Amino acid sequence: MVARRLTAAAIALTGAAWVGGCGDEYVKGAGVYSNTTTVAGTTATTPAPPQSTDSGGTENSESGRITAAQRRAVRAASDAARRFLSGYLPYSYGRRDARSIASATPALRDTLARQAPRVPPALAEKARPRLVGNPQVSGIANGRVILMARIDDGQSRYVALLTVRRQGRQWVVSQVR
Repeated sequence: MVARRLTAAAIALTGAAWVGGCGDEYVKGAGVYSNTTTVAGTTATTPAPPQSTDSGGTENSESGRITAAQRRAVRAASDAARRFLSGYLPYSYGRRDARSIASATPALRDTLARQAPRVPPALAEKARPRLVGNPQVSGIANGRVILMARIDDGQSRYVALLTVRRQGRQWVVSQVR
């Protein structure tokens, strides 16, 4: 059941990315656009109930308003995601070593270090990757926050889906797709 929900969520996010302006570049891009990095031993969590916004702009879930603790978790996870992306984006374009990426689990950092960046040098040379806006919440469940980050590299736009979890007293990215 959890696998079906996660698959449905992934399909919905992929569709949203395409509609959001990624178009053919997302499908035919240099490879980073479809890059999935999963760390062995990562367990799936039940997705959070769908979020909506009331007329006042306050997020709601099926069980009521988002709690203050959830807001704090989202804020901390978003900060960690931005720190992660500040190193991950240069890494994915061949400009930085994976071991220097901040706010990542050691397992994710090791996995990235074993993989070569997927953007071809000819494209990476011209690209200037940057996060567009703030990461958007896709789900909250069991000490994890799923965030969707829109990236623009000056040549194309794409979406990175980040799983951020609490590890001790800090929030770290444990998965990037």
